[in-house]
Amino acid sequence: MPDTQSSENPMLANPVVYQLPYAGEVRRGISYGSGPGILDLYLPEQLQQPAPVAVLVTGYPDPGFEEKTGRKIMQLQANVDWARLLAASGIAAVIYSNVEPNADAFSVLAFLRSEAAVLQIDPERIGIWSCSGNVPNAINLLHADSRLRCAVLLYGYMLDSSDTSAVADAAATFGFVNPNRGMENFPENTPILIIKAGKDELPGLNQSIDLFEAEAISRNSPVSAINFVEGIHAFDSFDDSRRSVEMIKLCLQFMRLRLRLY
Repeated sequence: MPDTQSSENPMLANPVVYQLPYAGEVRRGISYGSGPGILDLYLPEQLQQPAPVAVLVTGYPDPGFEEKTGRKIMQLQANVDWARLLAASGIAAVIYSNVEPNADAFSVLAFLRSEAAVLQIDPERIGIWSCSGNVPNAINLLHADSRLRCAVLLYGYMLDSSDTSAVADAAATFGFVNPNRGMENFPENTPILIIKAGKDELPGLNQSIDLFEAEAISRNSPVSAINFVEGIHAFDSFDDSRRSVEMIKLCLQFMRLRLRLY
């Protein structure tokens, strides 16, 4: 999520190009740990049993992000819209603030599991959604936490191989965390859907997706990579074409399938 230089940047304010009606309960400002972190929980409208939940994982620390943009990353319109889309599809969704992206993401998961009954969510059906420079932090979660059921990763930096440093270089340039040590952090057994934007111009990003896909094939891991040939970076907020909408719907369908809503 580069080039976020002002609060007027469309990257911060553009809505997701596909919307679903949603009038469910949103529980805002829930403290999730011993620090200042809070989360918002979007619940499905028809909640007759504990709901599966998707965590929208961030890799940018709020202090630096807010200094540059005037808002926390959980306040980006696209994050709010994705949370609403997931909840409208029957999956509870969590967006959260953070200070230290790596540790705070684990704290969010621990909180959701410990307070699942109160929150009306199923602690055994947790997936994650992430995009762009947030993805390395999501991959670290997937590698460390085998209880996670699935992940959707959109147009994101992945893992460096032994002879590349594109992810590390991008992390240094754009300010997202990269807690991984290369392919040794590959998440082995979790079903993952990757949407690659074929026209993404960020240096090394699509190469990192290609390397990740090749690693998945070599390990026989359950990774599905879709090449959206005409896709641009952040297509879900900047491209309202039929194919772009299809990609968004595919993400929702994948989450529903893997979190056992079918």
